[in-house]
Amino acid sequence: MSRLDATRVGDVALRPARLEDCARIWEWRNDPETRQASFDAAPIPLETHEAWFRASLGRVDRRLYVILAQGRECGSARLDFAGGEAEVSIHLAPEYRGRGVGPAALERLAETAFGELELGRLVARVKADNAASLAAFERAGFTRVVDGAAVTLARARQERA
Repeated sequence: MSRLDATRVGDVALRPARLEDCARIWEWRNDPETRQASFDAAPIPLETHEAWFRASLGRVDRRLYVILAQGRECGSARLDFAGGEAEVSIHLAPEYRGRGVGPAALERLAETAFGELELGRLVARVKADNAASLAAFERAGFTRVVDGAAVTLARARQERA
């Protein structure tokens, strides 16, 4: 697999998650590094994930996406809506970390959120020791709102003149 050019944001896209994505997303979510970066580091049983995934696909206050880099599935992103904002969650397959896919996927997610979903703000909570995720969110235009054991970052829709 060739190294992804981090400056080519156009190579990263999102598509709505489908039922057949369940097992692959479960594998990504149970990757040891992903679990360590999560607020709940315990492995997720497949049966638990399947029930959560099926319910999530039917929720009106949640959107699940598969991240594509150069046309290849490489992670997932989630938006949980509350009023005019949404909380962001993202995780990547191990082989796509450190390649610029995270910030590019977050840019695409912001375009979707502020465009077709008409949200005003995105918020993310990241563990303070998760330097890679913090850097990815900041590269994607998120700013720190609260620091502590968990860092809260936010990005607001920019009004065009």
